Amino acid sequence: MSGQIAGHDLLTTSTTALLAVGTWHVDPLGRFWQYAKGAATIAVSEYVKVSGDGLFTLTSLTTTTNPSTEPASVGNTGVAFTSTLFGWVFRGNGLHTGKFAASCVQDVKIYTTATAGVVDDAATTLVSGLKLITTITTAAASPAFATGLLQTSHA
Repeated sequence: MSGQIAGHDLLTTSTTALLAVGTWHVDPLGRFWQYAKGAATIAVSEYVKVSGDGLFTLTSLTTTTNPSTEPASVGNTGVAFTSTLFGWVFRGNGLHTGKFAASCVQDVKIYTTATAGVVDDAATTLVSGLKLITTITTAAASPAFATGLLQTSHA
């Protein structure tokens, strides 16, 4: 995935904010990106919760950080983050690479797991509009598609 806005690479990070956090960008492929700040160490391809408090901080998505009673904005990291880094997070509407648990099936509903940043087809908290493109047998970063903005649904 590549693309740029005002000279800023969507796949790099910075220790200083280059734009206002929360800034949106739509790349030439129609994918949505949002400028945010890491709140912890986050690996490439993890699914993350984007805080809804106006600070736009990122934490690894899990069933603990996002229970089914709390709808939340979800993103996917194209680069690694730490609590000192600012950068772009994929928010939806297109192809991306995400971390999926072992034995995850293509074209079914996808849910959070207890493993940081990893999603699966075993029912917990639904990640709306997220689909794995090809069934996998081992846990892996795999091609996925978002049909719109990624978010979790409440029970």
